[in-house]
Amino acid sequence: MSSAPETIAQPPAEQANGLATYLKVLYAPGEAFATLARVPTWGWGAVVGIILTVLGTIILMPATLHFIHVTQEQQLAQMSADKAATAREAISKIPEAVYSVSGVVGAAIGPWIYWLVGALIYMIGAALGGGEARFKGAWTIAVNLYIIPALGSIVAGVIVMLRGVENINSSADLYGLPSLAMLVHGSPKLAGFLYGFNIVSIWFFFVAVIALEQVMKMSRVPAIITVAIVALLGAGSLAIFAK
Repeated sequence: MSSAPETIAQPPAEQANGLATYLKVLYAPGEAFATLARVPTWGWGAVVGIILTVLGTIILMPATLHFIHVTQEQQLAQMSADKAATAREAISKIPEAVYSVSGVVGAAIGPWIYWLVGALIYMIGAALGGGEARFKGAWTIAVNLYIIPALGSIVAGVIVMLRGVENINSSADLYGLPSLAMLVHGSPKLAGFLYGFNIVSIWFFFVAVIALEQVMKMSRVPAIITVAIVALLGAGSLAIFAK
């Protein structure tokens, strides 16, 4: 007498609270990324990350606008009288709101580029370092890690505004967080590079190593090397745009 094959019950798929896991990156990163390794989630991270970035941009906007005008005046001073007059007239026709709106739009778009570049670096690092080179895992790391620099931008903006907008005369004056840039004077490019190693970014680097170990299954040394490359690229980009 034949009998129907027994059906083996499959355990339910693990569920995770994406927002709670995202916030846990701040105070329990090992646990957070262990969860993300099993249940990759990034939706809440993207939403909150963009909100924090836009908020940080708005807080810093008065200082940024002041710096834009200072830079424009410096450029006009280097022109001949005729060219300066023409350029000044063209600048006067640009509404102030254009700078503000473009800044907010950039703040909403910028994180996506940041996440994509970060994910590609993490994936390449995993491929070369013997980890699991999966884009989904790398993207999950990039988006969830972003809570650290996003909050850092808000703190930096508040510090800069407390110093006073009138004191913003160079890109270095926009560096609100304590960093190695405090050790140098007179070299905007060097200050920009060293600002890449501020207290928030250093925190970010440590957590990034944990994330690579947990999600991409990388060993400690390759993870550190990958994060070091991220650090150098970030510091280098700050140096390029420093004025």
